[in-house]
Amino acid sequence: MRNIVVVLTLLLFLPVKSQEITLRKGVVIDSISVNDSLAETFAIYIPTSYTRESPLPVIFIFDPLERGSRGVQLLRQAAEEQGYILAASNDITEGESLLNNVRAGTRLIEKVINFFPGSNHRVYTVGLGTGARVATVLPIIYPSIAGVIAVGDIWINTDYIEKKRDFYFIGVGGYYTPHNKLLLETTTFLNKAGVKAEFYQYDGSNEWPNSNIMFSVLGGFTLNEMQKGFKPADPVLIEKLYNADLEIVQQLLRTGKHYKAYEHLEVMEKKYSGYAKGDEIKQRLKDLGRDRILRIQNRQYTAIRDIEAENLDRLNYFFAEDVRGANFENLGWWNQQIKELQDLQESKNPAEAEMAFRLEGILGNMANSTYKNLEEENAAIDPLIFTAILQTIFDKENPRGYFNIISLSSQDGDYYTALLYLEDLLKTGYDDMESLYNIPGTLDLKLSPEYNGLIKEYLGESKYYNQ
Repeated sequence: MRNIVVVLTLLLFLPVKSQEITLRKGVVIDSISVNDSLAETFAIYIPTSYTRESPLPVIFIFDPLERGSRGVQLLRQAAEEQGYILAASNDITEGESLLNNVRAGTRLIEKVINFFPGSNHRVYTVGLGTGARVATVLPIIYPSIAGVIAVGDIWINTDYIEKKRDFYFIGVGGYYTPHNKLLLETTTFLNKAGVKAEFYQYDGSNEWPNSNIMFSVLGGFTLNEMQKGFKPADPVLIEKLYNADLEIVQQLLRTGKHYKAYEHLEVMEKKYSGYAKGDEIKQRLKDLGRDRILRIQNRQYTAIRDIEAENLDRLNYFFAEDVRGANFENLGWWNQQIKELQDLQESKNPAEAEMAFRLEGILGNMANSTYKNLEEENAAIDPLIFTAILQTIFDKENPRGYFNIISLSSQDGDYYTALLYLEDLLKTGYDDMESLYNIPGTLDLKLSPEYNGLIKEYLGESKYYNQ
């Protein structure tokens, strides 16, 4: 299809001269500047159906790894077929504070809404992980945001959202996502409060669902827009959305996930309640309800809910106690807990395996957030080092904990421990040499022959003593 060029003249919300930006419909365009005074950019996609006379809703996407084009590409086909403009920030990062990430999100919204003034009251946000926290904060700042898709995490003021009866919340949790339960509980709470809310699941954890799942998820907003009269009722599109959902169910059944298939049918029952699909979905639920495999899996998932809650309470209690007392002698016990969880991840009982992945992820999140809180409180060095060691136990591939120990030990004059954890980090395959020389508090250490010798041994070269 021929690309049609749309020229938009935009007067920035800051007092600077207007600039002309050329945007092509049907093409993902990346690295558009948000603000002349800041190095912030975004990616955008405008469907081929867009015209100034027929404004389309705008979806703002927040990926936690500064990958605006990744989010746009993921939703591009769904946006083209269902009629949405996509705009995705390249400046949302996991290491940044929520406040600063939200500020970057507001600057993006201000910029893009000026492009499409007719879409001001048809705005949605979508985010993954840290980006989902941004996506769920923004409706408090922009009451015109009509809905949020939160993938993998959430920061939501339920008191505020509860009052927005026309709001639409969609939680999306991977089977292994640590915040899966929180997303489900938020969805349930909002439904009871009279707010439209749905919960989808997918086979994953800290990454975006595949494009088929996102096509289905976005379909909730599309059907809602048709019901409200913002989009014309389109029987062909409705049928396509319905068939896409049915294919998800069939795929789950083909892979033996009967319990998950039943859950998705329950979402469909609510999603298509205003359309002539209700009876068919009810019959499918009834037929699947008699399935022997479903009954077995239902017992497994029901039993695991109580077990997971008990394990989480136990781990929370011991974690708080050990951090408070910096109980280094208990580090071996924590290593054992991780080993047992990882062994359980190989279980043939899917409910048990998924629980083990979630609990491991929850422990990692606990260590990261606790370390950050201790740092902000200027806590004593022992609890900080203890928590940093837990970071490396709970997530051996994440360099954050190793960096923290190297920094703290170096500042404390304990070069032996710093070098020990430097080598442990290098053994994981970490190869960003530049960052190894930018760890805070390591000025003397990084100039030492020992530090450079380890880096050269694993990476083939070092900054100093490289002969």
